Amino acid sequence: MPPKPATIDDYLKATDDDKRAALQRLRKIIRSALPDAQECISYQLPAFRVNGKVLLGFGAGVNHCALYPWSGRTAATLRADLKGFETSAGNGAIRFQPGKPLSVALVRKIIKTRIAESMSKAESAKKPAAQKQKQKEKEDPEVAEFMQGLKHPLKPALQELRQVLLHASPKISEGIKWNSPSFRTSDWFATINVHGKEALRLIMHTGAKAKTTAKSGLAIKDPSGLLKWLANDRCLIVFTDLKGVKAKKKPLQAIIRQWIAAL
Repeated sequence: MPPKPATIDDYLKATDDDKRAALQRLRKIIRSALPDAQECISYQLPAFRVNGKVLLGFGAGVNHCALYPWSGRTAATLRADLKGFETSAGNGAIRFQPGKPLSVALVRKIIKTRIAESMSKAESAKKPAAQKQKQKEKEDPEVAEFMQGLKHPLKPALQELRQVLLHASPKISEGIKWNSPSFRTSDWFATINVHGKEALRLIMHTGAKAKTTAKSGLAIKDPSGLLKWLANDRCLIVFTDLKGVKAKKKPLQAIIRQWIAAL
């Protein structure tokens, strides 16, 4: 068994003359398009690493040479450009004969497409982390301290309910008001009563000061029948377990968005 190549030069030395010439040409085109790329060996094939990640590679088969974007998506995107070449849906291999190499323009287009795809994936990966950080910034240290010291049989349900409220709108923040976790936009509008052990009571209200809506009432659509009205400007939603909080998440968030819009 031949030794595993440590460098691209090692790999090329072990190939046939015609394939070596075709791959050297391909290497030169890639180096020109990616002058800052680092040459390496990946999966025992010549490859190019950009910003710490392997972007593409090339290699010699028994009867062909191939450029590897290592992405079936890249080959699919350039299907029209690659007409006449054999491609692989799995790793996106683009196979060609040494005597009929890929053109400079096509190689550059493949590289450009692969870079765009890689950047898109990187941005997509950042979004959940950014959203998580943004959500973390909305969480109030005083509420976190309250939760840490709370001994309650429905604590998991309370934690879930807290997140449901915070995720209902980017305008919502939290704090401790009336000795309970409470939620606000420009004014407080909801408070979770945790004093009873058998249930959590979410009280929807219009804040510390009386509003004009207290006389006319709030026009809130409640097709799920979650609300128990206590007054024109105050209602109650009861949760007895974590499952119930999760089941009522969507209708509750719809109510919350209506509520804060009406204040």
